[in-house]
Amino acid sequence: MTPSKRLAFIDLLRGWAVIVMIETHMINATIIPAIRDTRLFDLVNFLNGLVAPSFLFASGMAYAVTTRRKIDSYLSFGFPHFQQFGRLLLVLLIGYALHLPRFHYSKIAHEVTPDEWLVFFQSDVLQCIAVSLLILQILLLMLRTERRLYRAAAILAVSVLFVTPLMWGYDFLASFPAPIAAYMNGLHHSLFPLFPWAVFLFAGAIAGHLFAEGRAAAGEAGAGTFAALAQRRFLLAGGGLMLISFPLMTLLWIYPTYEYWRFSPSFVVMRIGIVLFLCTLMYWYETRKGVAAASPITLIGRESLLVYTVHLLLIYGKFSGFSFRQWVNHTFGYGEVLLWTVMLVLLMYGLALVWERIKQKGERWRRGVQLVTVISLALLFVYGPGE
Repeated sequence: MTPSKRLAFIDLLRGWAVIVMIETHMINATIIPAIRDTRLFDLVNFLNGLVAPSFLFASGMAYAVTTRRKIDSYLSFGFPHFQQFGRLLLVLLIGYALHLPRFHYSKIAHEVTPDEWLVFFQSDVLQCIAVSLLILQILLLMLRTERRLYRAAAILAVSVLFVTPLMWGYDFLASFPAPIAAYMNGLHHSLFPLFPWAVFLFAGAIAGHLFAEGRAAAGEAGAGTFAALAQRRFLLAGGGLMLISFPLMTLLWIYPTYEYWRFSPSFVVMRIGIVLFLCTLMYWYETRKGVAAASPITLIGRESLLVYTVHLLLIYGKFSGFSFRQWVNHTFGYGEVLLWTVMLVLLMYGLALVWERIKQKGERWRRGVQLVTVISLALLFVYGPGE
């Protein structure tokens, strides 16, 4: 029987990704423009660029582990199946809500410009995760087995990888509605279109499936041997992909549109290799050091949707005319960025801890808090100032 316990190293990877994501957004919103022209910032920017691939990869791994445990319910259209679809639609809804041009129904109806609607319809990381996972969930229902699902995911990942530069050479807004065109490329505000970002999630799902399959085959008796084997495989796969990324650079000659740092197959493969190294590190830490259930990093990883949503609102949102980003107005150096990042991470940890305690009180408490939150936001949307 497949072990059902949550894998701490996936939460560790996602938790660290969220923490560095907070630092990334803080830098983007506050750093002095002159700092962006320095070599140190180039290094920081490269490291920050690993956040989204790690977050997407971890989301794919978590999906694979959960699906293995619930596959019978999914395929028989049991309650977990509808619950999964509901969760993914909620993630999609939150992703769009974070980009509302005005938080007031009247102002949305009368004051929003066409370009602001394009910003609203952009594909950000939550939209990319939700749509990519919906694709996997629908494929599972069609193909009926995990093995077929992840073979299809591998074909999809490779196809998306090599088609992406072609997709970025065409303006899909000329042929498709904005909500669909936004998922094709980043020509109109989308930071995380499916091409190429879905590749990271599909790769994570494949890795998660192979890991869960090997772990189940090893059983409790062979857990120690499997842990060492899995770490070696993560390392070999990561190193192999990084080596493969270099000859892939030569593909630039066959594409009419090619930007290495944004969507090239070479850079995507390189970052997947680095993320696999990070997986090795996280899994080594879990097996050698152990991870407590109350670990701040894993807690933030478990509550990543809540932390992601609230920290974005605090950095970029407007509250009664006040905006943190506008207040700072790009006047921070590295010291101020670090200080405010630490304070925000601690605040997000406190929020995640409170929410975890509420959930531990039972389903009635959880649903009650969610209902109050939804009603409050709805009333604010109708009667609030609309900032």
